[in-house]
Amino acid sequence: MKGILEIVCFYFIATNNVVFVQHCGCRDMNPCYKRMLETLLDDNEEPCVENSEIGTISITVFLKALEAFCGKIVTVYNQSLTYQKRNLYEVVLDRNDDKTTTRSNKPVIFLDAGQQGGVEPVNFALIIIEQLVGCKEHNVMSRNVRWVILPNTNPDGREFTRFNIMPWRKNVRLSDDNKINGVDITRNFDDSFHDCGLITNGYSPEFQGNKPLSESESVFITTALNKYKNKLRAYLSIRRDGHALLYPYASTNNTAPGIYKLQEKAAEIVSKVNHKSGFIEMLVTTSINEMNGRPQCGHSVDYVFNKFNQPYAYEMRVYLENDHRMMKKFQALPRGYDTTLKVGYLSVIKELYNLVISEHRNRTFAKRVI
Repeated sequence: MKGILEIVCFYFIATNNVVFVQHCGCRDMNPCYKRMLETLLDDNEEPCVENSEIGTISITVFLKALEAFCGKIVTVYNQSLTYQKRNLYEVVLDRNDDKTTTRSNKPVIFLDAGQQGGVEPVNFALIIIEQLVGCKEHNVMSRNVRWVILPNTNPDGREFTRFNIMPWRKNVRLSDDNKINGVDITRNFDDSFHDCGLITNGYSPEFQGNKPLSESESVFITTALNKYKNKLRAYLSIRRDGHALLYPYASTNNTAPGIYKLQEKAAEIVSKVNHKSGFIEMLVTTSINEMNGRPQCGHSVDYVFNKFNQPYAYEMRVYLENDHRMMKKFQALPRGYDTTLKVGYLSVIKELYNLVISEHRNRTFAKRVI
């Protein structure tokens, strides 16, 4: 009986006097996703990403299963490897079942997660994939937009973090002379790379590498970005430790004309999420530089904003991963705490989608009028 309950994982909510069955956050599940769970899930396994202990092998199994059962929506590419030979996955979600929108005309929303190692940003990226593929109520989001998601951009660092108490944010690549132990991927992009002063100590947790794009992980991200640059309409880098939607710049506290639009839209998104979602932690918005309290050069958000002239390039911080580890040693977190955070974070993704699709429709209408 317990196994059946774990597989079904149903709970009920009443909305407008209609009772909906919820499964992993879905009001109604897409047939391909339901068939995947029914076929592959063992009695003692959790069906929902948020309740599962997810390692590198689990991520591979999950993504390959999605492609096998929901291949009309999901395409998974794995053409890049890390220093420890782990796959770097590019997941493309593109629903075209009503044939009203050609794939070539769709705007692209690009997400990457886990540059700092860490567990929670990667788990959240997988939850986004789960929701977009599994839930019928989100079909419109993958029908109108092509989603490109790099769910685990530093798998070596993530695995190191999972099994070590010490904080870690770099990859784990050793230099040929064994004098450098890992590079901070978040500082390895080709934007203002030398402007903050280069750290020469390879054992520093903030060692940026000897040159920009020296790491397979940062090359993987930039290669994927370049692939979709013509239709790229929003970029979001999901990182750990915080509840924030942050805009450029990371490398300086100066502002450029295009920044004001990012500030305005970020403030709108954060206000909606805080007021409508009943967020248990107040989401904040400011510049990456101000949040850090000092410059950070070689940042991917600055890279995208400057190189692609991207109007919507943000860093999103989710969960207080390090604080949670300490808190759970002494007391249980409030019931439903993580679920409430997840709902709030997903609301940010939905509002970003609404922003992109609204501007895409206005742009398309303007072209027709001309």
